[in-house]
Amino acid sequence: MRNNQIRKALIVFSIIAFNLISISTWGQDKLNNTKMMSYFYLQPNMGVSQYFGDINKPNLTNKEFQFGYGAVLGYQISPVFGVRGQFVKTKLKGEREDQNLKFKSDIWDAALNLTININEIFAEYNEKRFVNFYLFGGAGFNSFKSTLENLTPSAVVDSHAKSQNEFFVPVGAGVSFRLSKSLAINLEYGDHIVFNSDALDFTDGNKRNDHYSYASAGLQIKLGPFDNDGDGIKDKKDACPDAYGKVELAGCPDKDNDGIADKDDACPEVAGKAEFKGCPDTDGDGIIDTQDACPDAAGKAEFGGCPDKDNDGIADKDDKCPDVAGKKEFAGCPDRDGDGIIDNEDACPDVRGLAQFKGCPDTDGDGIPDNKDNCPEVAGVAANYGCPEDKGPLAEKTVYFNSDGSVVIDIYNLELNEIAAFMNEHPEATILVSGHADNRESINYNLRLSEKRADFVINYLKKKGMTSVKIEKSFFGKSKPIADNNTKEGRAINRRVEIKIIK
Repeated sequence: MRNNQIRKALIVFSIIAFNLISISTWGQDKLNNTKMMSYFYLQPNMGVSQYFGDINKPNLTNKEFQFGYGAVLGYQISPVFGVRGQFVKTKLKGEREDQNLKFKSDIWDAALNLTININEIFAEYNEKRFVNFYLFGGAGFNSFKSTLENLTPSAVVDSHAKSQNEFFVPVGAGVSFRLSKSLAINLEYGDHIVFNSDALDFTDGNKRNDHYSYASAGLQIKLGPFDNDGDGIKDKKDACPDAYGKVELAGCPDKDNDGIADKDDACPEVAGKAEFKGCPDTDGDGIIDTQDACPDAAGKAEFGGCPDKDNDGIADKDDKCPDVAGKKEFAGCPDRDGDGIIDNEDACPDVRGLAQFKGCPDTDGDGIPDNKDNCPEVAGVAANYGCPEDKGPLAEKTVYFNSDGSVVIDIYNLELNEIAAFMNEHPEATILVSGHADNRESINYNLRLSEKRADFVINYLKKKGMTSVKIEKSFFGKSKPIADNNTKEGRAINRRVEIKIIK
């Protein structure tokens, strides 16, 4: 007898060991890869039991169910696996009319079970799933006192004087209906297979082990810790208990994966930087993209994040000349000569001019801009390229000089060449060369300057071969003006040398 009990105990312990090994091997991936928080639960229940054994009708049903009650204390290790201790207290009854026997027993049992959640094997873990199916099985120990009687007349055939103990194997299935994060209703059915074939009902007629079922309805109460969002972080330690998050962010989500929790992220949809509260700064200019008028080009805060390459105080996006410093009134373009015409539209960008001449001046006021005027300081006519009208070689000739200059303006070299040619053909002629100046300097200075001008003309003519012609020279400084010296136009006309054929 003692050896038989030892053998049964070894079988029970083997079943328990197998359950625990199963948890640590087959379920290890599920355990490691889920965010589920392991928890304890308590499940009080009420149900009905049914006896299946030798004192049954031939079809293995008895006449009535017996009410019972019980409780489960479980620990859910992973989405798939859990372990639980189960206690059941009930009665068993059976009748066998063909043998004139009836059977009854008061029994309680306690078992250690492994539970397997079916849903989690075939689907991703979802803590808020409403319906969950599960299987359970394990090993247990029961205690009972049975009585065997005749049906008629009623008389005790056999009974237990004291409680008997047996090992049994519980197997079954159940379904759980989630009511809230801490409550669920469980319906389950379990079969309890007793190791001995005759200990429970005193009979070994069918040479098979007796067993009994227990179908129950229970209320499962989750004891915690609670993890409402299913991210594997206890609610009491979860900074965002209603949103699935990351461990490193205290349970808060980070949709853009920038390492900043959404609750602290001013731009939760796009990855950013901590110093900008999670907002991006694509161009790295210290201004977040949502506030940067030029998010793809590093710029300055005073220009809303836009660059100013020429540092003229005008953002490049508003600067028509972004590569050269300019003025606001010209949309960022320069006006070096200050004539109100921007340089890239100014034909004379380094000297003040007039709009009608595209920024070029007209010094002598003859309507011909200086850049097209061969005599820019002497009023002339367009037909003579801005120089005074040519009166022909036999008449009086006048050539002009720049301010403070003693070299004739280039255009008048033609005039001098014509005189030289004419005089070379008429060596008997006599010419008078008279030098003049404007009034901008002293009397003596202008007198010497007018002489230099006359000498320049005489020397020029001589170089052209006019050697036999008689030349008379005179110089008057500023004493004989022919125009108003108070205007620049008048002064330009007064800076002259007059050449006359006098014989």
